[in-house]
Amino acid sequence: MAAGYRPDIDGLRAVAVLAVILYHVGVPWMPGGFVGVDVFFVISGYVIARGLMREAAGGGIHLADFYARRIRRILPALVATLALTSLAAYWLLLPPQLEDYAGSAAASALSVANLYFWRASGYFDAAALYRPLLHTWSLSVEEQFYCVLPVSLLLLVRLRMRPLWLPFAAVALLSFGLSLYAGRYAPTANFYLLPTRAWELLVGTLLAMAPQGTARPLPPLLGHPVLRQLAGLAGLAGILAPSLLYTDATPFPGAGALPPCLGTALLIRLGETRGSRPAAASRLLALPPLVAVGLISYSAYLVHWPLIVLGRIALMRDFTTPETTAVIAATLALAALSYRFVEQPFRRPHRPVPARPRRLGPVFASSLLATLAMAGLGWAGVTSGGLPGRFPDFRLRSIPGTETWNHRTCFLFADQTWQAWDPEGCTRTAGGDGMALNDRVLLWGDSFAAHYVPGLIHHADRLPGRLVQYTAAGCQPILGTASHVVPHCRAFNDNALALIRRLGIRHVVLAARWGAQRDRSVPERLRETVAQVAALGARVHVVGHSPEFPLDPAFMAYHQRRDPPHAAGRWRPVETGSLNDALRAALPAGATFVDPRAALCAGDTCPFAQGDTFLYADTGHFSSAGAMLAVERLLGAGLLAPPRSAAAAP
Repeated sequence: MAAGYRPDIDGLRAVAVLAVILYHVGVPWMPGGFVGVDVFFVISGYVIARGLMREAAGGGIHLADFYARRIRRILPALVATLALTSLAAYWLLLPPQLEDYAGSAAASALSVANLYFWRASGYFDAAALYRPLLHTWSLSVEEQFYCVLPVSLLLLVRLRMRPLWLPFAAVALLSFGLSLYAGRYAPTANFYLLPTRAWELLVGTLLAMAPQGTARPLPPLLGHPVLRQLAGLAGLAGILAPSLLYTDATPFPGAGALPPCLGTALLIRLGETRGSRPAAASRLLALPPLVAVGLISYSAYLVHWPLIVLGRIALMRDFTTPETTAVIAATLALAALSYRFVEQPFRRPHRPVPARPRRLGPVFASSLLATLAMAGLGWAGVTSGGLPGRFPDFRLRSIPGTETWNHRTCFLFADQTWQAWDPEGCTRTAGGDGMALNDRVLLWGDSFAAHYVPGLIHHADRLPGRLVQYTAAGCQPILGTASHVVPHCRAFNDNALALIRRLGIRHVVLAARWGAQRDRSVPERLRETVAQVAALGARVHVVGHSPEFPLDPAFMAYHQRRDPPHAAGRWRPVETGSLNDALRAALPAGATFVDPRAALCAGDTCPFAQGDTFLYADTGHFSSAGAMLAVERLLGAGLLAPPRSAAAAP
């Protein structure tokens, strides 16, 4: 097996970390940059297995040495990041935010962050994007893998297993199959947990177990120079195409993770051989600027997300373009400092395993002390309720709204299919005077459709029919839509057409969080859906993207009392660009469109409260009071109004 430093692997690390950073900072042309994590998984599996295989060939695997190296490599920068982030969180985060942060800090220190975020994540967890340590889930996956791989390899070597790669290949296939299954029935677990992610790390492991030699020849099909160049381009495309084309709606991981993982494996394999001219892709990855970023990629990954999250919380808005550039530059600068003054001092140059064991006790003792210290601080933050003494005048109260959605009956969760919907229980209003018994208005969409229900019920006398609620978490009302969060969306939406025919629906209201998935094709696909609904004889009314805010209303109100940049009860919403204009322009003739932002907002701010009454239950869902106000404004703006010709008739 070829030993020595591989600059092209550091180049791959640079590609991976830059994709993740650009995705997280919100660069619009990198909607699938999350695949950078999968590139890291393959690289880690390869590098770790290659080192273990070298040890096995040179005298045996020394578990204590392996774990000491992992501790020196991972723990110092992680502890430094946790410490600095915790200091910033102490000053910035209000008690409920700090309580959640403290739990995640303890989980990150104990290498179970993926389990914490799996258990703590849900559709209504709007604060997920404001969790400074959310990104540490992937580190925990790797660390759990490190607990299994060396022990398994040591046992198989001692048992003289031949071929050695076979059990690892079997586990990889089982893990991939489990990921395909969980992607449909347990998508959150599929994303966060080691059993469904192990195959990605094992792709790199199996690559490291390929036949050894000082010059590993390429397979015959890749031996030809032209084919080698094409293979390098295919490997790069396997990473870059998903980064540029995937969105949050792409089913992932599972089959969606195959291109970046296999592309990474192909690039590693091409750069591994000697005795032939490297592929252009390998030479590209070995360029000094990419190698420089790759060297600091671990620290860059650690610091980038806390910078983004805490920056947005401090500003209480999204970054401007100059601020986005500054955050990226600050990430790389802090990463370089961490690499030079934290990572490097704790790592030793590679040298052969010595004949007598080194003193490893201090390494394990200090790592245990640091881990317990961080976990203890996290425990203190959780048990104290987020250290409320820092902000003694802050109060959090419940805000009514979502309890009227008829959860699990009219508003379906990710683990439910459309068969759980009840047509009788989901007819939410009775017929009014002059209303025919079969006149119905279908409200179809996700939670950003369901949040209008209290207002529609309150204004039932102004509706042209009885309200029928057909909503599901995370399901935009677009035919053919896919969602890795809610795998049953496609079937749920397809059933809407049968529902419209069966119930003779006269009016269909489509509402959603249209910009949730960074999918630029939404307007065009919405147009096709509207056309199919209209072909059934129903009038279609589309409600645009409603205002969202950077924080929950209680947090905004508290900060506003301390430092009021806007009029009381008003705040600048999260920018969605020209999304509503694009939705309006895409609709076919005959469909109506109402813009909630235009109806509710004035200038560059929108109301989040009226006096002491909050209009939002969280960062974007209306409270009961907010829904009543919004529906009143939308009805006044033309929602469910009769066609102009009918209105003008005597």
